[in-house]
Amino acid sequence: MSKTIGLTDGGDSASDTIGAGGGQPGATFSLGTVVIRPIGISPSIATAPGEDWFRGNQWPPRNTEPPNGAAAAWQQSTVKHFTPVTYPNGAANPFVVSLPPRAWDPAWYQIVLLTEFARAWTPSAGMDAILNGILTTALGSANRDKERQDLTALMEFRDNLMTEVVAQKDGFEVYFQGALSYSRSTHPCTHLLYRGADRAAEFAVMHYKNKFQRPRPSQLWPELMPPIEVPGHASFPSGHATQANTVARVLRVVAGAVVPSIDDVTSRLAQRIARGREVLGLHYPSDSAAGTRLAEDVANTFMHCPTVARLITAVRQEWQGFSV
Repeated sequence: MSKTIGLTDGGDSASDTIGAGGGQPGATFSLGTVVIRPIGISPSIATAPGEDWFRGNQWPPRNTEPPNGAAAAWQQSTVKHFTPVTYPNGAANPFVVSLPPRAWDPAWYQIVLLTEFARAWTPSAGMDAILNGILTTALGSANRDKERQDLTALMEFRDNLMTEVVAQKDGFEVYFQGALSYSRSTHPCTHLLYRGADRAAEFAVMHYKNKFQRPRPSQLWPELMPPIEVPGHASFPSGHATQANTVARVLRVVAGAVVPSIDDVTSRLAQRIARGREVLGLHYPSDSAAGTRLAEDVANTFMHCPTVARLITAVRQEWQGFSV
């Protein structure tokens, strides 16, 4: 379904994100197909007294036709807010946005959630130490040779996996939707929560990519020859591993009571998404391990943000409506 810029309350769309899963510059900025509403000049529905031709009726159209007097003024709407709000205490303020905030495009609302995460999340000395330990171990001569051998061995799987990993290049919610049988239409709050978690993970992983500056595998070992463009940022930790494991953790929290197999299916799916990046020669296995560990920290902080906490309550109610 096409996306629009403006008020939306539509169905499913794969192109409602700003940026790309994993942060690839160049996947940049997409809101899908923009809806255009051409406005021209329409003939009046009748001729004016004494005239035998139709006057042109522009926009906004007159609501008194044929033109035989002053047009009545258009009435103003009573809309006070961009999206519906509620007043928990009965007073005019403060108010809270009703969930889901249907007038918001998910591409923008995920930024609302990101702003709260950015204020709450701080790179900790403990996480720095954990990731530094993973990388230091990986850079040991024996482990580095092992990762090189592993990535070379994985190349044989490229042909059969290519369509899948390319589809996951810029995002992979459709895979979680398929595994858990939900969609943006059936679970709009879940869709918003997913997008926010995905964006928060992207934010955090870029901090560490910049901190560690690990070269991509193909920079060290040209024989890997990745079959797609290598993302223009550092390798460690893996963005796909961080994002996939972050959203997996969040989805387990909100839907675990309804989907008994959710721990298993989301864990396997996140692992497969990360593994696909290794098959392409874009990441080392240790990148994936680091992203999986970082996801724990990101998910925990994200789910304690105020608006996210409200959204989680709405998401749980959403899943209870589909309990089996």
